[in-house]
Amino acid sequence: MESTVNLNLINLLILLKKNKTMRMVAKILGKSESAVSKDLSKLRKDFNDVLFIKTQNGYEPSHYLNQIFPELEAAYLQLTRVVNKPLEFDPDHYDELITIAIADAEYDLLLDALYPKLVKYFPQAKFNFVSWNSSCLHQILDGKIQCGIHLWNEHVSQDIYQKTIKTDQIVAAMHRDYGVTDWQTLKDMPFVFIDVPGWNEFNYRFEQILPAEHRGEVQYKIRVDKMKSALRVATHSQIAVQFPTRYLSEEFTVIAYPNDVKFNIAYTFYCAQTERSSPLIKLIHQLIKECYQVI
Repeated sequence: MESTVNLNLINLLILLKKNKTMRMVAKILGKSESAVSKDLSKLRKDFNDVLFIKTQNGYEPSHYLNQIFPELEAAYLQLTRVVNKPLEFDPDHYDELITIAIADAEYDLLLDALYPKLVKYFPQAKFNFVSWNSSCLHQILDGKIQCGIHLWNEHVSQDIYQKTIKTDQIVAAMHRDYGVTDWQTLKDMPFVFIDVPGWNEFNYRFEQILPAEHRGEVQYKIRVDKMKSALRVATHSQIAVQFPTRYLSEEFTVIAYPNDVKFNIAYTFYCAQTERSSPLIKLIHQLIKECYQVI
């Protein structure tokens, strides 16, 4: 006999041997008697044996099924236990290194909120918090980094799992001391552009959301790769900036983009698709979500 038996149907054999009627088996499985009969026909073909004979006392197992039944039932029950057994994970005794990559703009805020939680749940572990760089996605896939926080990126490989944690908007702004309140004035101002590793190395995303006739209107005077630096420059110089709203103080005037378009972003949890269901990753994900409820 070739090994083509559908393991999902083995339970039918066990139930029919014990209950002897199609009606009872159908009720237990939540199927119609016709469906159960078709499943039995499939098993008969797979086993190359009649398996059950219909008698006055109900369905009785064939000689062949009686011979293999003890091992068949034991194997099925063992497989069921393995499949249904919860993964054992004890964060109290987890003593390996946990590495988390964090986008530069989020680094200090998230670290301050997350570290106390991690220490509470993983008292024996060591932690490594790295600033997100161009190699982080590869390191997540290689297992060198367990997970990370960055902006949602639709260009990332499907081997990477992304889950939005918090949404925000990037807006154009200028310090209120300079009295700029409209796009026509703002677009002629010098801008500080921010290079965000792992998100906009190849193009500035704001150009994608602007109406076609307004693309190319904004020019940079200075480029930086740290949002804090951009904010300091915009605070002390007559220069415009594009920034997430959560980082802008009342010292800045927000200027609407042309046609009132919106530049939506999402702070996102990253991990390898193959690890998304691991107890370690699920717990870290939950702790990070809790952090974003307060930061």
